[in-house]
Amino acid sequence: MSETPTTYGLPKKREEVIEALKLAYTNQNLDDQEYERRLNETMSAKSIEDLMLVLFDFPAEIRYRIFPRDNSTPTSSSSPTYLPALTDNKLQVIMGNDARNMPTLSNSLSKISAILSSQKLDFRLSQVPETPINIHIESILSSTLIDLRNENLEGKHININVSGALGEIKIMLPRGATIQRNIQLVSGEFKVQDKQRSWIKRLTGMGSKETQDEIQLTVHINGRFWLGNIKVIY
Repeated sequence: MSETPTTYGLPKKREEVIEALKLAYTNQNLDDQEYERRLNETMSAKSIEDLMLVLFDFPAEIRYRIFPRDNSTPTSSSSPTYLPALTDNKLQVIMGNDARNMPTLSNSLSKISAILSSQKLDFRLSQVPETPINIHIESILSSTLIDLRNENLEGKHININVSGALGEIKIMLPRGATIQRNIQLVSGEFKVQDKQRSWIKRLTGMGSKETQDEIQLTVHINGRFWLGNIKVIY
């Protein structure tokens, strides 16, 4: 599923990313905490693909100037200690930790399951060849994070079916996504957080109009979750 990470030209690209971060910080498009966090990610990046993730939500003209489209092939650049295989269209982790970058978001992955585990799937650089996309997220006594902040989701439709208990599911979406909710929560909470607007409000004292392109995406969240929380973050 993974490919060899790209390391050729890494020092030069690292310098370009640092300059882009400095400019964004100077223009007040990043607050102190976010700027520091992204700088740390840049310095610790071990591949070009890692650097691409640092600027995943920057305007397209900035990203494509540093990382031309022809070279923007997503790969899985990290190698976690425990990495289960994808079998029968199901990605399952039991009593372990799974963190990976996914090259494709499609119906070939029908179920994401975590039991007594921590699971993070990053789709920010994934190719999205089809629509609608149907995903079942199962989280039992686990922490599950699904990052869908991907511009390739423009005009797509995602159906997310949730099940499980005694855990937390976080779904990160690009700005502009429309959420349609039909989910039963038993002694739990469903929360939508506009993270970007919240930090701009702290920085300027007021809300903000969009600082990045919006994605026209429809997300249906269905299912049933017991004694746990579901958080959707922009």
